[in-house]
Amino acid sequence: MDTAPTCYKFIDITSDKKLRQGFITSANFPDNYDNSLNCEYVIHADPLHRIVFYFDQFNLEPSTGCTADKLVIEDLFSRRSETYCGIVPQFSWMSDSNEARIHFLTDDSQTYEGFVIGYEIKDRPPASEFNLHMTDSTETFTSPNFPEAYPKNSKVQYYIQVQPDKYILITFHEFWLESGDIVTTPWSSSRSQSPQPTLSCPDKIVVKDIYYSNFLLDTYCGHQQEFTWISRSNAVIVTFTSDANEEFRGFTVSYRSLQRTPPADWELIFRNVAGNYENTYSRWIDPRAYGFFPPDIKSTLYRELYKSDLMLDWTELGIKRIKINLYKDGVNVRQLRFYAEESKSNTDWFKCENLIYSPYTDLRECDLTGDDRRVFHLPFEIEDGHAADSNCSFGKMWFDLEDVSALTGFCYYETTSAGRPYFAYSTRDTAGDTSSGEGIGFADIFAIFIQRDCHDYVDLDTTATATVKSRLVRGLYIKNEVCDITVQLKPDERILMQFTHFVLQQGDCNQDYVEIEDVLSGAVDKICGTQDQMTWTSSGNSLLVRFRTDSAVAFTGFIATVSKEIRDIEDCSAVNYDDEGTLVNVVKPIPTTGFFLEDCTNVIHVHPSQKIVITFSKFDYQFDDCPQFRIDDRTDDAEGIVVYGSLYPFSWTSQSNELIISYCALTPYRNYLVYNATYTSISTIQAAAVISFKDAEIPGVFSWPQTTATNTDSFLIIRLHPNDLRRVILTISDFVLSDQSCSSFMKIIDTTTKRESMYCATEFQPFTWTSDANEVLLHFKHNSNEQHQVNADYRSYHRTRFDYYSFFTLEHFDESGSFTSPDYPTKYPNNRNYEEYLIHAPPSYIIVITFSKFSLEDETVTTTEIKCEHDFVELYDIQTDPVVFCGTKSPFAWVSTGNEVLVKFLSDSHTVKTGFFAKYHFQPRLSDQSCEGLFTADVGNFMSPGYPYQYDNNVVCQYRFQAAPGKKIHFKFLHLDIEDHVDCANDFITLIDVTSGKEKAFCGFKQNAPITWESDSNLVFGKFSSNDHYKFSGFLATYEVKNVDKSSACVQNFDGISGHVSSPWFPSSYPNDITCVYTITVAEGFLINLSFDFFDIEEKNTDTNACDYDYLSITNPVNSQENQIICGKKDDLQIGISNNVVVLTFHSDFIKVGPGFYITYTQTDQTGIQPITTGCDEQLTSLTGEFTTPNHPLNYPLNMDCVYTITVEKIYKIVLNFDPFNVEFQDTCKYDFVQVVDEAGGTDKKYCGRYSDPLIIHSTNNKLIIKFHSDNMTPSTGFRARYESWLLPTSAPIITGCPHIELTQKSGIISTPNFPRNYDLNLDCSIRIALPENYVCVIRFETFDLEDDEKCSYDYVKLLSLPGGEEQTICGNRNSFDWTSTTNICQVDFHSDEYITKGGFKATYEGVQIQNIIPTSSECVQTLMSQSGSFSSPNYPKYYDLNKECITTIFVPYGNVIEIKFTGFEVEYEENCSYDFVQITDLTCDGNSVICKKSNNISLKNFPEFVK
Repeated sequence: MDTAPTCYKFIDITSDKKLRQGFITSANFPDNYDNSLNCEYVIHADPLHRIVFYFDQFNLEPSTGCTADKLVIEDLFSRRSETYCGIVPQFSWMSDSNEARIHFLTDDSQTYEGFVIGYEIKDRPPASEFNLHMTDSTETFTSPNFPEAYPKNSKVQYYIQVQPDKYILITFHEFWLESGDIVTTPWSSSRSQSPQPTLSCPDKIVVKDIYYSNFLLDTYCGHQQEFTWISRSNAVIVTFTSDANEEFRGFTVSYRSLQRTPPADWELIFRNVAGNYENTYSRWIDPRAYGFFPPDIKSTLYRELYKSDLMLDWTELGIKRIKINLYKDGVNVRQLRFYAEESKSNTDWFKCENLIYSPYTDLRECDLTGDDRRVFHLPFEIEDGHAADSNCSFGKMWFDLEDVSALTGFCYYETTSAGRPYFAYSTRDTAGDTSSGEGIGFADIFAIFIQRDCHDYVDLDTTATATVKSRLVRGLYIKNEVCDITVQLKPDERILMQFTHFVLQQGDCNQDYVEIEDVLSGAVDKICGTQDQMTWTSSGNSLLVRFRTDSAVAFTGFIATVSKEIRDIEDCSAVNYDDEGTLVNVVKPIPTTGFFLEDCTNVIHVHPSQKIVITFSKFDYQFDDCPQFRIDDRTDDAEGIVVYGSLYPFSWTSQSNELIISYCALTPYRNYLVYNATYTSISTIQAAAVISFKDAEIPGVFSWPQTTATNTDSFLIIRLHPNDLRRVILTISDFVLSDQSCSSFMKIIDTTTKRESMYCATEFQPFTWTSDANEVLLHFKHNSNEQHQVNADYRSYHRTRFDYYSFFTLEHFDESGSFTSPDYPTKYPNNRNYEEYLIHAPPSYIIVITFSKFSLEDETVTTTEIKCEHDFVELYDIQTDPVVFCGTKSPFAWVSTGNEVLVKFLSDSHTVKTGFFAKYHFQPRLSDQSCEGLFTADVGNFMSPGYPYQYDNNVVCQYRFQAAPGKKIHFKFLHLDIEDHVDCANDFITLIDVTSGKEKAFCGFKQNAPITWESDSNLVFGKFSSNDHYKFSGFLATYEVKNVDKSSACVQNFDGISGHVSSPWFPSSYPNDITCVYTITVAEGFLINLSFDFFDIEEKNTDTNACDYDYLSITNPVNSQENQIICGKKDDLQIGISNNVVVLTFHSDFIKVGPGFYITYTQTDQTGIQPITTGCDEQLTSLTGEFTTPNHPLNYPLNMDCVYTITVEKIYKIVLNFDPFNVEFQDTCKYDFVQVVDEAGGTDKKYCGRYSDPLIIHSTNNKLIIKFHSDNMTPSTGFRARYESWLLPTSAPIITGCPHIELTQKSGIISTPNFPRNYDLNLDCSIRIALPENYVCVIRFETFDLEDDEKCSYDYVKLLSLPGGEEQTICGNRNSFDWTSTTNICQVDFHSDEYITKGGFKATYEGVQIQNIIPTSSECVQTLMSQSGSFSSPNYPKYYDLNKECITTIFVPYGNVIEIKFTGFEVEYEENCSYDFVQITDLTCDGNSVICKKSNNISLKNFPEFVK
């Protein structure tokens, strides 16, 4: 200590005192302390005790590091000390020993109110090696010996003290102590005000908040699941005791500190002055006596009462402390403080038991009289239940409390006559003598101040529920509010908080908000705006609620009900706080030896501004002992549902932000329960929106909610109980919305599949929207600037299981889609009950379905009707009644009346067939519905708009003619008067057969015999269109439905330059007993190519080896040699016709049928397919050559056998390349084939079919034999073959060059070590090849596979020309390539690192002589390796030097050739180029060309002898 204290006080509290033993205040308190103070207070207790200090008020000058005014508190034994300054909340500090010192220092600058510190003694714990004193902000501790059993007869204290502006959150992770046997609840609390069930707790933990120890003290024992405990101040004592009996595992604990809010300012709420004025008490209770402007409360100039506006809502203010001040001549002469946190009534504010601080010792002692403590009423009337003759009059307040009765429970006070307000007080530290007036003073002003902090602590010890709400003044919450609410229950309880009202400032939740934190899990939600049906379920026993407001605007705040629930301890229970997640049954529970039903509960919580959609993709729950699987919404007015059985996928949307999934399961056999669910939050649902729910079990109607607020969202959920196994159908009959920008819209969402559609402009009406599962969500977004109108109805319809269900739509409406029966084209299964296909189009479209294959079990025929009773397809138009089809049908089509079709397929247990193949596409609807129609009668008529009067300009009409499958429609135009055009490009009426694509347009004026047109199948679309030019009387037409003559569609002529020909009903099986003739005609002078994309008809007769059953005949009218008949199955067949006309005749017999054929024909330029005349038996000996099938590229002849033998020098092998290759295909190539025989390699292989890529074959040595065979049918274009000769590898040994070798041989083989196996790590090999002068190295890499790297810094091959020549580094995997040196010495270096190995390389090298050129200087030698570039003679364009000899070597990647173009050339000329010349040498074949004549543009193309 630098200087001796200027004030000193020794306080001895060794005598037996109860409760708080005294107060220490700063000088002048409650007025400001003086400057330059140096005060010391030493508090001494007996050695068995230690001292607890309660800092009730603390307000010193703030400074960084407390360098100005400060208070230092120190334990005089341990020398532990802390320094405090500024403003801090109420906190405590406990000594380690029996003696402590407080040192108060002030400087000479600012002064503040100072401090009030209470103190009392506490028992010191027995000495223990396990006692801990913890001051860090976070730490952990355990029971003694943990995880082993704790010792018997232990008492251990864990003292936690953090900074004064913090409080403590303790988490008990493991907890297993001895438990008593008397009571079921192993928990007790000092907060209980009525008898509670408790346990004897032989071994226990006691947790106590030191500052609030009178009511925040809890005892725990037994076995507890993880739980938390929250202090209110900065210091906690955890005391663990064990008896002499059983030992258990103990506990593990962690804690962390959280920020406390600073104390609020004191606010004046009541002031009265002495003198002749109305009674103080009556002015206090009169609600009209408020609102006066408060004069200086220390002044006697204003003899007037003041009552704050706050008194209107004083019960809502959250008053925590009350301060009573008496003023005399402007000086604060006396002050009492009361704790009012537990009080809601003004009559309870001033109970003696709530007194915090008073300068009168006798007042505090009088507060120790047991149950009958005195109650102070304003103006401090004193009631004494034990003194019937007590005469306490109004209008007088005494702080003089002398004359304390010796009898316990009695406090007598002198009184005087009633009258005006009269404030007396004692002027001494002890009470004055009222009988003599000694030590008595009279005050001028009496004032009451309150301190609010709106903090709350909810425990539900004595009640089942509690209400938590914002504090209101005049109906609105208080601005700049900082409220912390702690909810803490027993360890086996959890918290349910339900908000019945929530209206805060809207925005980003950075202004006014409520923040809720689940203490155990750490989950946090920040909430603002207006919310509805908002709940919060804790995972543990504690919640923290923080309410913050700013200074801007105020709203009506929030009200919440807090209740408790039993926490679930099963492993199948949880509280989930994620916005999305997965729930599955726990099929492997904790091992158990018995069988019991276990209750499982999953709470799903999302942000209160959201709702929950839970979707079950699997559900099978069939427990007889516990049949209920419940889904409950937390909101009180929402009924839960019970689901059971084996269900299709379904979803359920919550009305609040929490759902509870509860069920029971037989342990350990939970695998009998199967469910798999996912949940997501719907973030678009805001609480300000209109949200409603409808049950589609009963059909109903709805309209767009008529909201008026801008950008208001409305939500409608229409759903069915999952056990109903039905879907929702919406029919929108009225939809008007003009917002093309989609700021207003209607969105429809299937909550199970998440399929959605958004509509933001007026749509074609009516239209439908069918769900996939049981629930639909409609989201209406309203921009108040837009008009909207929606009217609709809803109903339900049955649905099938999801694995039998498919949804179809089209992203591009000019495309088409398809669907089939199960297992198509094989037979569908029995008992398919039932397959569904939902096809959905936009509202402005209808759906056209074409069944190209349809073969189901036949109809049931009776004398009265034909019925589809067995297997059938049902087409449900949503807006009309379903239609049903069965049996075997020729291709047919069907058109919907609306934008959706639900197709249902069902099979029974009897006959099965191949099923169906269907295509669908969308057809636009007309906005003018009066100009379109669906005609389904067998006969009828139709006409242009207004007929017989003139039609209007710019009219578009649609006519749809629907007949039964197996029918066709015959049209007759009785009158036709439409604007004429050669192509009917202006006004026209068009008829289109939807199935076959047959189309015809009509226009002009026809006055002769009626015009007719007939479809091939049962569905025809008609379209009438007029432009903006002329008007005519239009047309009148009739139609008639007729039976299809199956042969009529089989005579067709094709005259386009290309097209498609197919068998009847393709891709469905063609019918029996039919003959079709297709004539294809192209332009004169052109030929025809037939490409068989698909061909599969009945096979040939095995007895005659001829196509005697079903067949296709191909006839060239001018060349019978090309005629052929084919049958069976063909793949990739092409046939060329040397004429512009070909006739295809298809015939089927009475027995088998097949899928048929699909042929593409094209017109071919005759000049492009002149046959190549090569022989049929050839001996080929040149190094390169070419041969083809006879007549190629036309069809080869039938019954041909050709042999091509290639023999080259023995140093070569042969590379054979077939391109193109097109020979009749058969799996084993037994009809037409090419057979390649490599005698040396022992291979003999046949090839047939069509190859899209070149077919390349390598021989083993210098000879190959190629045999070609064609049978008596199905010729094709054959092949064209080219071959090359490659040098065979020499028989020289393979050289690796490890570590180094120099070679002088002119050829050889080199490779990496171990080739063809992977090379080793960490190798460095070098091969140098030294050749004679005028030679260069040509190295041909056949295989190259090294570790790859962009910079080739790992494994690589380095190729060098020596001396001083070019070098190249190569790595990675490459195809075969060549490298040529620029000098006669080359070097190949190989390096591998310590990591990855690969297959390496193998190469041949050869020395190649450079003729007649001997370079004389290295400056004239260069190697060019780019794929393009330029070079020139020295000094170009100036004259080159004399006696100059230069070499330029050009190297490009393998597989490329080189073309050299001389853009300028002037070299001395001599006929034999004996003087100056340029010599070009192909290093691969020693070919030379020499040039010396002058030219401005020379290309190698000008010199045929040049080799590129």
